[in-house]
Amino acid sequence: MKKLASKLLTLCAILTAQLYSHAQNTTTHKYQMGIVLSSGLNFNSMNTKIAEGKVGTDLSVGMNIIKNFNDNLGFVTGFEFDFSRISYSFGDSMYYQYNDSKILTKSENTQTSSIFKITERTQTPIYLSIPTMFVFRTDYIGYNRYFAKFGMRHSFALKSMTNDEGILISSTETKKLTNMDLPSDLSIYRGSIGISGGMEWNYYGTSTMVFELGYYYGINNIHSGDALIGNDKDKNRSLFEKLDKTSYTSLKNTQNQLVLKVSFLF
Repeated sequence: MKKLASKLLTLCAILTAQLYSHAQNTTTHKYQMGIVLSSGLNFNSMNTKIAEGKVGTDLSVGMNIIKNFNDNLGFVTGFEFDFSRISYSFGDSMYYQYNDSKILTKSENTQTSSIFKITERTQTPIYLSIPTMFVFRTDYIGYNRYFAKFGMRHSFALKSMTNDEGILISSTETKKLTNMDLPSDLSIYRGSIGISGGMEWNYYGTSTMVFELGYYYGINNIHSGDALIGNDKDKNRSLFEKLDKTSYTSLKNTQNQLVLKVSFLF
């Protein structure tokens, strides 16, 4: 029994020494970069009563670059392509005009264009996102260390398609409009303030795998509002509340996100 206990103590001492040696020898390079994959949920903070936001999804892939000032402090940037899904439900009467696969703005409307009463909308925008965040790390404990991040995420809309459900006014027919073009609806810029935390695992040499959970708070309306040029502030809006097309409006949504991220850094 004593021999077994002695062997176990010796084994524990050897493992502890190895872990301590690894932690002592593990250094952080001046720069790190690698692939990042993430999946998240979009929460819509609506500032209008014309529609109700539903929980959407977000998938992202890209590359992160970290400038390390020392073992415990760094700055994160890079680029990520976000494939988002945003859904709304319209309770009151809300209309727009369309022609073929294009939803028309006020400046494009014609007397011959079809009028559509919208009840449901799903948008699928693609964003190019650039993180600008500071990362604060602990020292390595064996092969792992822990971190927190704080900063901003700047997203720029590249493309968006719209799928709507509703009623075609001319025939009272229930209809689905898919892959509709609505270029003036989304704001070009979507900004958010984020905080996240997680664990970094040094699995081989200088290569690490990072597990991260973060929350990003939106700071601006992701939809376009008043036109910036010209006297007609409504000219880029497509939704109107009355069939006489005198009351144009737009969605107002500051979007928040809960994101789970996995990174492979080298």
